[in-house]
Amino acid sequence: MRIDLMTLSDELARLASLDDCVDYIQTMTDTLGFQTLIYDYVPVPLSHEGALINPSVFKARNVPSDMRAFWFERGYCQIDPVQQCAVRRTAPFAWSYRPNTCSVLHGCLGEPYKPVIDYILDNGLTTGLTVPLHLPGGAFATLTSIITTTERDAEQHAQTSLGDLMLLAHAFQTRASELLAPTECFCNHAHLTRRERECLQYSAEGLTAKGIAAALNRSQATVNLHLSSAIRKLGARNRVEAIVKGLHYRLLKF
Repeated sequence: MRIDLMTLSDELARLASLDDCVDYIQTMTDTLGFQTLIYDYVPVPLSHEGALINPSVFKARNVPSDMRAFWFERGYCQIDPVQQCAVRRTAPFAWSYRPNTCSVLHGCLGEPYKPVIDYILDNGLTTGLTVPLHLPGGAFATLTSIITTTERDAEQHAQTSLGDLMLLAHAFQTRASELLAPTECFCNHAHLTRRERECLQYSAEGLTAKGIAAALNRSQATVNLHLSSAIRKLGARNRVEAIVKGLHYRLLKF
């Protein structure tokens, strides 16, 4: 299939919701021989400690009905081999969980990943393509198409569609960025109240608790309480580490 970028962009621009765009891209990938489509977006992909953060947007077509529960509630997002590879790559890649293949996943198929591997194999989601999208400001997204077949040439078929999927992914993300809700563009890995963020922001700018209290017209004891709460919520050992983590999660302006 030959994809015309101008036509693709025009079609996506006519669609009013992210779900409509996902449906449209799914019809395009279906013509390429893929049955499953997954899109995810996260404002900050990794925690300060290097663990994958659950995406704030997760759109999937033709996946098992329990997949979201496993990935979000059982922690499969953090041990997903495809995402582990994607966040550290810039080029699109084909992958396979099938034995005796030259998959990029081979370094991520050990015991820690076994729950995800078993789920993938049990549901026949063994071969696919993923396009990593490293976005302005540090956000990250992936578009993944999966071939739900056991054919031996599935990985080779996926490889031949890399260019098409890359074009689809970038055109889709351009439109998706316009449709994302404001709440989806903020990292929810750590939840600070408005006042906690204000106090930490002032602290990052060099103000003491006394100076923050004067700026906010609050008591110094109240400011210290907010700062202590922010430190605890961020899993920091002190105020300096809380500022570093606050910057990492884009909770503070810099």
